[in-house]
Amino acid sequence: MQYNFFGYLIFAFVTSITPGPNNLTLLSYGKAYGFTDSGKVMLGIMLGFLTELILAGYGVAGIISANPNIEIVLKVVGSVWLFYLAFILKNMHTDTASVKSSKVGFVQMLIQQFVNPKAWIMAITGAGAFMPQLGNIHLNVMVYALIFGIVGTPSMIIWLKMGDVIAKLFVSKQSNIILGYSLFLLMMVSIASIWL
Repeated sequence: MQYNFFGYLIFAFVTSITPGPNNLTLLSYGKAYGFTDSGKVMLGIMLGFLTELILAGYGVAGIISANPNIEIVLKVVGSVWLFYLAFILKNMHTDTASVKSSKVGFVQMLIQQFVNPKAWIMAITGAGAFMPQLGNIHLNVMVYALIFGIVGTPSMIIWLKMGDVIAKLFVSKQSNIILGYSLFLLMMVSIASIWL
């Protein structure tokens, strides 16, 4: 089987840049806390998703997708977690002193990857369609996971920076409330897409 490297780059970029739980969280985080305070959040996402990519590459994704019970549990847990996260996103705004208790961090973002349906779909689909065939399973999985991580990092930076820019544009309390509810509704759409 010939390795479609260019197709994989396009797949990784498109799936990484489109809205989903991680990107909406990064947008909201960048808006509330700024671009420079984002290292722990990005690291949590990167390490969690890298682990998920490695698991998918080694075939755990096949077990999950073949067992309807595991798939249902993942959907339920993912929906509950994303619903909780939607409430956090709704309440994030530029007055960071009053929302310290709702600030997400490394551990929350790491855990989110394992209940994030979009992340699982990206990992499973990517492993099934674009796994390199280099003759060594360990090398195949590492190349697959690292390329996805390299392509996904600029996408995370873009979403964080958009949040930082939005913080400068949305300065009134009313505009912050509207943006918060818009992020909440987008997360609800993301949850609904799990079950469609």
